[in-house]
Amino acid sequence: MKIKYTLAALSAVALTSAATGFAADNTTNNPAEPAMASTTAPAEDAWQFGVAVPLWAPQIDGNVTVQGRQQDVNINFSQLREHLDATFALAVEARKGKFGMFGDVGYMKFSADGTVSGAQASSGLKFLVADAGVSYLIVKTGTEHPFVLEGTLGVRYWYTSTDISVHGPLGFTPLFSGSKTMDLVDPVIGLRGSQYLTQKFHLDFAGDIGGFGISDNQAELDWAATGAATYDFAKWFSLSAGYKALGVDASNGSGAGQNGVNLTFHGVLIAAKFTF
Repeated sequence: MKIKYTLAALSAVALTSAATGFAADNTTNNPAEPAMASTTAPAEDAWQFGVAVPLWAPQIDGNVTVQGRQQDVNINFSQLREHLDATFALAVEARKGKFGMFGDVGYMKFSADGTVSGAQASSGLKFLVADAGVSYLIVKTGTEHPFVLEGTLGVRYWYTSTDISVHGPLGFTPLFSGSKTMDLVDPVIGLRGSQYLTQKFHLDFAGDIGGFGISDNQAELDWAATGAATYDFAKWFSLSAGYKALGVDASNGSGAGQNGVNLTFHGVLIAAKFTF
């Protein structure tokens, strides 16, 4: 059964790890300039666009339930990386004045080998996760060291495809071969903001919560929280480093037919952002 629990944990990573790459607001305008100092400045009438490339190295703690049987999960990033075959993540943002739009997409592919009831088994997991939403400036205080707070509202879409094959001792004709796909769409609401310590250095934070059991009670609740320090090397380039934690509590069925996850992911996050 070990391979099933491993796949379930990896599936949970697929459902969550790329969903909110790096959401903190790291506007690259110089805080001393009018665009940061006043919401009525002419510079804020122009659209700004950003592209971010996030890299996250999480570990996983919690439990997974497969067919009514619960198993504790404790997977560090080194173990997770052994199953990772491919990954891609990208986030984009557009803003004008107090209003903004954002979106991100992530793809990951995992594979695992092991045994099920003494037979050799192999499995694979592919997934696509995407977020899209809008943001609105709630608070902007100060001119020399501004504090910025935004509210966010959007939707999170995830798609997973899992394949598993069980072979006999000689590894020829499969004893079992099957696949399963799943897609969910959930609302997400959150806050994000920045506190500038200097004209180029700021602390960023972001948090959101979603699910609420809307998608057939399969995604009951998921949340994310991020904290990072950002340095604006230029108006067009910023680099952030921090920590991200994310939790998911999802299940369906009951008794011997119950399947679900209750996991927390946490690890170091690095993000590079280009603004134009």
